[in-house]
Amino acid sequence: MPALALALVLSACTSSDDGRSDATVPVRATAEAATATSATVPPPSTTAAPAPATTAPSVTETTAPTTTAPPAPAEEQEHAVPPPGAGAGDSFYPWLGNSGYDVTHYDLALDVDPDANAIDGVTTVHAVSTSELETIYLDLSGLEVSTVKVDDTAAEFSREDAELIVQPTTPVPAGVSFSVEVAYSGMPERIDDPGVPFFEIGWFNQDGVIFTANEPSGSMSWFPSSNHPTDKATFTIAITVPERLTAASNGLLTSETVVDGRRTATWQMNDPMATYLAAVYIGEFERHEQGTREGLLIRDYIPSSLTDEERQATLEALSVTPGAIEFFEELLGPYPFDAYGTLVLPFRTGFAMENQTLSLHGNQTLNPLIIGHELAHAWFGNSVSPGDWSDIWLNEGFAHYLAFLYLADYEGSDIGALMAGELQAARDANAAPPASVTVQQLFDFNSVYRRSTLTLHALHRHLGDEMFFEVVRSHYQQSAGDSVTTREFMAIVAQLGGPEAVALLASWLYSPEMPSTLDDLAVSDSAG
Repeated sequence: MPALALALVLSACTSSDDGRSDATVPVRATAEAATATSATVPPPSTTAAPAPATTAPSVTETTAPTTTAPPAPAEEQEHAVPPPGAGAGDSFYPWLGNSGYDVTHYDLALDVDPDANAIDGVTTVHAVSTSELETIYLDLSGLEVSTVKVDDTAAEFSREDAELIVQPTTPVPAGVSFSVEVAYSGMPERIDDPGVPFFEIGWFNQDGVIFTANEPSGSMSWFPSSNHPTDKATFTIAITVPERLTAASNGLLTSETVVDGRRTATWQMNDPMATYLAAVYIGEFERHEQGTREGLLIRDYIPSSLTDEERQATLEALSVTPGAIEFFEELLGPYPFDAYGTLVLPFRTGFAMENQTLSLHGNQTLNPLIIGHELAHAWFGNSVSPGDWSDIWLNEGFAHYLAFLYLADYEGSDIGALMAGELQAARDANAAPPASVTVQQLFDFNSVYRRSTLTLHALHRHLGDEMFFEVVRSHYQQSAGDSVTTREFMAIVAQLGGPEAVALLASWLYSPEMPSTLDDLAVSDSAG
């Protein structure tokens, strides 16, 4: 999830009075660990554990080896493989997501009691069946389900760990549209995800503010879904809260109504979105709008409690956003969504998170590099999402490298000097190859962020500006609104850059050895 913590010391976003149950929620996320929670960007000081050696592709190969989860302990073998229909086949999280259908739209209605940290929710999942469905699986952790309907007809259901198992009265035929309506309530319990050892993920209630940070698995702590980035959908999210509070989410605010002292804000996400990027923000916030030269709506939410001096400093820090959008648009193409903005929390988090169209920041992450990183995720991570969680470097490597390119342009600094510093830090940490990480290294800063950034810089230097950005734009355009794997990215590099570029890329992605100097980054120095 994390987007990036750079020079921060990661602090757990917990509070002694967060209204959260002490229970942990099993999530059969990997063969090794039966619990899952979304990730947040690790601190730069995190040192990668050595990854298992993986043979890199030969110069003529265009595909990358597949990373697989370690075998389950003997006592967990019976639960290591989900039954047909449960799980999208992810190598790190085989129980996340579901098969047999494609979700097209989520309709969420959440009535939230912030003081009790409790929700009454109704989520309607609209989908198209890809096979006949006698059983429909949804990912939902905790919370109490009261009723389930399939196409407005009551259905039987049961729970098993983080699976909601629905039995429609008659099987859903293949190739038809159908809906599942789930009514539920309770206090969302955050998830203990093996890929995010820094803290639990999902629904947070801290210091009078509710916010969500889901990556990779935490969204199922507050709504039922097919919880994998290969199954994207549009969203309508209606949030009802006490009138004095602001409720923000993804996309565009389409309506606000007040009835009996309670405000309902309805947000519409019109472009496909992975479930881990869905957001709920509730608290005392002020909305501030700014725009770009193309008229794109940028709306930021900042704490109402700020002093005049703090408000001015926060808005000044956020003022870089329009220029950063224009910088990335020149490199990559138009910003992919209807709006953008940042919600700033009134406390430290130790991370930032690229929730689609409304990034989440703590009050200490507002610098151009981290703002640029979260924004770059709009193209890589949000519009183009990982096809498997083992492909996480495609999210963080592109976002981090593009943010460095923006920083160099913004400050007038030398990207080569910045990368030299990153190389030394990665070497000092013995950064693991980013395409060979384990689930426990999912957000290892030195591997998944630093070495992935150096991987792309190496490719950039080898190909030169024109060809490198042709590769990057082809990669984006080919998968915009969808998901992509390392294998597919390497095929684009092979097609446009040739076998030497593939060999260079593979060595950075898979070889356990780090180059000793910046000169080792390039097969040739065509980019200068």
